[in-house]
Amino acid sequence: MTQVQQNKISKRARLSYAIGSIAFGLKGIALGLVMIFYNQVMGLPAAWVSTVIGLALIVDAIVDPLIGHISDNWESRLGRRHPFMYLSALPASIAVWALLNPPQGLSKESLIGYLMTCTISARVFISLFEIPNASLLPELAKDYDERTVLSTYRSLVGLFFPIVVVMIAMSVLMTPFVNAQGQHMPGQLNVSGYARYGVLLGVVIFFSIMASCIGTHGEIKKLHRPKRQSQWRDHLHTIRRTMLDPNFLALSIAGMIAGVGTGLVGGLTEYFNTYFWELSASEISSLMGAILISPIAAAVLGPFLGKRYGKKRVAIWNFFLSMFFGVLPITLRLLDLLPSNGSPVILGLLIVDSIFSVTLVIIGVILITSMMADVVEEVQSKTGQRSEGLIFSADTMLKQIVTGVGSMGTGVVLDYISFPEKAVPGQVPAEVLHRMAVIYLPITTITSLFAIAAIAFYSISRADHERNVLSVKL
Repeated sequence: MTQVQQNKISKRARLSYAIGSIAFGLKGIALGLVMIFYNQVMGLPAAWVSTVIGLALIVDAIVDPLIGHISDNWESRLGRRHPFMYLSALPASIAVWALLNPPQGLSKESLIGYLMTCTISARVFISLFEIPNASLLPELAKDYDERTVLSTYRSLVGLFFPIVVVMIAMSVLMTPFVNAQGQHMPGQLNVSGYARYGVLLGVVIFFSIMASCIGTHGEIKKLHRPKRQSQWRDHLHTIRRTMLDPNFLALSIAGMIAGVGTGLVGGLTEYFNTYFWELSASEISSLMGAILISPIAAAVLGPFLGKRYGKKRVAIWNFFLSMFFGVLPITLRLLDLLPSNGSPVILGLLIVDSIFSVTLVIIGVILITSMMADVVEEVQSKTGQRSEGLIFSADTMLKQIVTGVGSMGTGVVLDYISFPEKAVPGQVPAEVLHRMAVIYLPITTITSLFAIAAIAFYSISRADHERNVLSVKL
């Protein structure tokens, strides 16, 4: 029996590791609601909200490598990762709940301060769990293909269950209402719905973190014990060699470029759904329900394609095709090739297009995560130190800094196109929506193409990985 077979992860630990991704996915959902909630529902200026989102990302980006490097070198009876994972559960849950439950009667200045506090807290406390949890991947799965399988489990669970939560929220919690002017408004603009949404997110985040901690607790004794680095120059040497690894740089630069695009226009998703396509909360729930097919399809196709054709090649093609499907509906609308909003053709097109684009993105993310895990042994062969936490958190840091700066541009975009505050779907001027689409398309396309080009410089093959594993003592 080989060493890899002896150290094969148990089914319970595999599932528990994957469950941890639910917390990260739900945090993303909560933060994705911040722009439209605080701008269109709570009435804060778009530029204020986007600035807070960007600054919170930058703060989180600075904290993340500290969490990663400290957990790489932490010594305790609970190992390197689990102390931080257990510690994060309660504060992370409370922060996400508070984000969508602001006190009533605050001035705009006080509300923006409250938003800043909650957004930073939610990001930092989720990172306190997510970075150590994600860093378990290279240790739990040492085999080249097993890593793709475990990454697939994590992506499947981390997307499937948050989508279910969104469906529940949009169909049950976010109920339509009539505003003070007697206008019928969709549920995604209902302030009381967000309060209930926050409770649901907080509860599920707490239980997903605890389930992941307890389920992987039995693996602690099998995990790597850090080599003591007594001098700061040893730490700095490890950090420098890690950050300058060419394969780490290729993936990180790709993520940074993609982060620019995500930051600039990612916050517009709910604006497109609510105002450009004029979808109701129940229609958004139907759209999310259809996307449930995507993580399942990606879980089947990702490991198969990666094993047969190579991780890098499949990732590149998946991101290219996902870019095409991602801009297709808006392009067709601008070319006046679609019927008016309200036609069943619109929702049907968005559902089919989203299934294809999301499936392709998930496959790409699965493979990129597995590729980043393969960097661990390459760096260890150069430094003698396992630095999973540093690698994953440094990658996250670089992406979040540029995404944070880009996020500040979302409010600038909304101000530039003169998007009205507390807008009513169907009453936003057509030229405003047209300008929003015209800005969105080139940013998405150009940043996607440059990110794909950066991935092309990654060079770790199956043979390289096996050689790196043999050169280090795991």
